[in-house]
Amino acid sequence: MQSSQKQFSLFERFVVVAIILFVAAILIQKVLHTVKVSEQRSMKNAAGEYAAVKSMYAEQRQIVPPDMVRAIATENASAPDTPQR
Repeated sequence: MQSSQKQFSLFERFVVVAIILFVAAILIQKVLHTVKVSEQRSMKNAAGEYAAVKSMYAEQRQIVPPDMVRAIATENASAPDTPQR
């Protein structure tokens, strides 16, 4: 009983493996590019949020003059039991 099925040649197997590797290489490049773009977006968003918070604190520091901060701190230190409005 002999099998009448034809076997694939070594060259045909090599071609199939080469095609699979080529497709895998393209997909890996696309995944790496997507990760890189995602990281850049995250860094850009984080930088924007940092700048917004930094400017918010800078505006607050400009609104309250340093002399007033010292005066408020001195008043609070001298009258600890006085309720404030």
